[in-house]
This record gives sequence, C-alpha cells and structure tokens, in this order.
Amino acid sequence: MNYPKVKEGQWIIIGKPSPFCRINNGYVFNVQTDGTLNVGYYQNQTKAIKTEVIWDGEFWQFKNSGPDGSYLRGQEEHIVKQGPPH
Repeated sequence: MNYPKVKEGQWIIIGKPSPFCRINNGYVFNVQTDGTLNVGYYQNQTKAIKTEVIWDGEFWQFKNSGPDGSYLRGQEEHIVKQGPPH
C-alpha cells in the first residue's frame, strides 16, 4: 500500500479529524520497512505512550484497537509531552 513518506523526528496526526473523534499528534521515532510507524503520543494529556500506527489509505491509525504500547521515559517522554512546535 502506498503511504505518505515520513521521517524520524517528524510529527503526524493520528486519526481522522472530525467533531466526534479525538485526534492525537504523534512523534515518529522509527519508520519500519513496511510503512508502519513507531510513534509517541500524549494519551489524554496524562501519559506519554509509544505504539505503532499504520496508514489506512487516508489517515494514520493505531495498529491495534485495544490498549497497546509502552510508557515513555526520559528524553522521549519530554519530546512527546512538549508536543509539536507551534
């Protein structure tokens, strides 16, 4: 599947923007050869999480629908909590 080219260190939007769906900013830590991204995001403004996202043809979506990922610590946590530049 074709997916947008992204680089490590880039911010992406996870989810389809709509009034009923919360989107998340994701910081790209790693781009896998199949196009899956390892990203960090700030879950509910309380926890910095690292997980995988995939391209669904229109938007970046979480690879797994249930709870997934691991807590970020140190510099990675700091980057995610700061969020994208304004």
